[in-house]
Amino acid sequence: MKNREKVVFALFLAALTVTACGLGAGRDTDSGEMAVPEVSSEDLLVDSLQYLLQDEEEDTTQPAGENGSAADTAQPAEDTEESGLAADADAAEDTAQPAEDTEDGGSAVDAVIYYADAGSQDLSRETAAVEELTAETLLESLAQHNIVSLDTKVLSFEQTTEEDGEVLHLDLSNAFSEYLETMSDEAEAIIVSALADTFLDNYGADAIRITVEGEALATDRAEYGDALLWCTPQDLLSEQAEQAEQ
Repeated sequence: MKNREKVVFALFLAALTVTACGLGAGRDTDSGEMAVPEVSSEDLLVDSLQYLLQDEEEDTTQPAGENGSAADTAQPAEDTEESGLAADADAAEDTAQPAEDTEDGGSAVDAVIYYADAGSQDLSRETAAVEELTAETLLESLAQHNIVSLDTKVLSFEQTTEEDGEVLHLDLSNAFSEYLETMSDEAEAIIVSALADTFLDNYGADAIRITVEGEALATDRAEYGDALLWCTPQDLLSEQAEQAEQ
């Protein structure tokens, strides 16, 4: 519509110019006034057509800008799609993470732990989940029931087959004997029997020899040079009494 109006205007201008030039040609131009260059109607018509063509080129190039705007508008959609894919990937990783934690938790094994029964000289037992059945993990579980001190360490541990059957050799740090020295007779008997029974039960052994820094376990009340069989606190109290009489 805009181009039609320009065409009408240009044709009107050309017609008006032709008429003016015809009238001017019949007049005397020797009036002494400043001379105005004469412009032919053909030149005006050419100028008008160039003006129209220039406007049409501008109108033709305009949609390219609109298309460019559309392309710019479409760009965030691609970004949004990529962001959505990245978010989905992150969500998948977060969802998969608990599965690894579940597998780690499922690798635990059960260990039988003996400890003091409150208010009596009998032993209680419980099943504790440990990452792996080792002398260290058994000692950690016993420490939770105050059977050994937290600073007691395993120096060495091995299982051998002897004439009397399967025998365990457990060598502990000096912190264990120092811990026993602070206990009463009954508490010492509970600690030694709970320690021995815990290792014998979990390893299916017949006897255990407990040493401290490579030496046989000994306190002011008793010596434990021989390998210990399955025992109760009452059994060890009886041995303490026998050694005291000697």
